[in-house]
This record gives sequence, structure tokens and C-alpha cells, in this order.
Amino acid sequence: MGLTVDVLDDLDTHNLQAAARAALQENNAIALIELLEMLWSCEVEGANAVIDAVLQRLQQLRALR
Repeated sequence: MGLTVDVLDDLDTHNLQAAARAALQENNAIALIELLEMLWSCEVEGANAVIDAVLQRLQQLRALR
């Protein structure tokens, strides 16, 4: 839940760059998927930028497998 809480804090302060950066630096695919699910199902301002970053990071992690 650390990633989700950090990203929500960043979104709450309208720091989209920090929220996206946190997603791009995450190595735990499960945490990314949980974050994606939460952002997808809730209407959080700025969520689209983070969703894009999460999807990008998941693709990167998949390529490393």
C-alpha cells in the first residue's frame, strides 16, 4: 500500500510529476496493478497521467521477465 498512499498524497497536492515518477520507479508489479485498479475505478483528478505511467512501467517489467 505504500505506493498507493504516496501517489494519492502526490495527487492530493497536485504533484502529478512526483506521482508518475513514483509509478515509474516501482519494481513491484502487484503494487502497480493495485494502484492501477484503484485509479481506474475512482475518479481522482490527475489519475490519467499516473495510469499512463503505471501501464508504461508494467510493460517495462514484463520485458525484463
